[in-house]
Amino acid sequence: MRLPALFFGLLAAASGQAAVVYDFTPVTQQIDAMLQTYALNGASLVVIRNGAVIDEEYFGNYTSATRIPIASASKWLSALTIERLVEKGQMSWSDTVGKYIPTAPADKQNITLGQLFSHTSGLSQNDDTCLGDQTHYTLATCAQQILNTALEYPPGTAFAYTGNGMQVGGYMAALATGKSWDQIFQDEMTTPLDMTHTDFATSSLKPPYVSVPNPQIAGGVRSTLPDYAHVVQMVAQQGQWNGAPFLSAAGIADMQQAQTHAAPILYTPDPYVYYGYGYGEWRDAVDAQGSAVQVSSTGKFATSPWVDNSTGVAAVFLVYSSYSLLANDLRTLWGNVHAVVSDPIFADGFE
Repeated sequence: MRLPALFFGLLAAASGQAAVVYDFTPVTQQIDAMLQTYALNGASLVVIRNGAVIDEEYFGNYTSATRIPIASASKWLSALTIERLVEKGQMSWSDTVGKYIPTAPADKQNITLGQLFSHTSGLSQNDDTCLGDQTHYTLATCAQQILNTALEYPPGTAFAYTGNGMQVGGYMAALATGKSWDQIFQDEMTTPLDMTHTDFATSSLKPPYVSVPNPQIAGGVRSTLPDYAHVVQMVAQQGQWNGAPFLSAAGIADMQQAQTHAAPILYTPDPYVYYGYGYGEWRDAVDAQGSAVQVSSTGKFATSPWVDNSTGVAAVFLVYSSYSLLANDLRTLWGNVHAVVSDPIFADGFE
């Protein structure tokens, strides 16, 4: 099933204008072509502006109930969860490993939570074998195993994309709160944002929420298009959700700053990493002052959530494929959505 590409999105009542007609035909055609070119069994897209859905499309066998693993799109969700704890005063991005894990090796003691969530911790770029292993590890034993491995570089001096850091950071959050990561994630993310189909049980066929002993903090989420849409809408609205603050605007802005601090790049899966990395999110474009214009958190399987601050657009493209295969197509998709919302077509000017 595919919904029409033309969607009459209502403008804010205060504007006094009638419905704007956005012609998403170029976007629809591109996704149709992607399904044919790469033999995809389905995909879906939602685009939100000013709090209203202006396009929602389902292709192939995808529906609003389709729930898939989203790989590194998980990183944004986990970082936002940590930011909630930071704003509640339960943690700080400057907290060190040693504050919570005094038995950690000496060379890991001063690694900060912020470095763990911006891939500048010095931990290996090669994901540890414990990540995602629900049979032999808990979050605690996995984090401890990671901390016992050798550093690749002094913390804060380079960028090397890895899942290891966030696994340790998630364990620090569990120690700070006295809760399991699953419970933290429910309390701070899925429950307040009404994400009823999202959890860390990617191997389960049961409906969420299914708790696991060793959630893969940086890449283990399964979710749906409507659930993740709530997240990007909140970010686009500078932390507001359903008329109330979910996070502060300052916190959202801080997460979008270049937390890599111009560190040299040792490893990145994204060759377009020109503008640094925030907390759990890529900085795809910046303005003259260095503030993020677009942020995203695309995963290994090519699911791509993004927020375009220049247009106020929040969007999610949900698919189960390969980022290395679709990387250029995804950037074209971002551009096509931007072009549509930047140049709306009016039906007789007004309805």
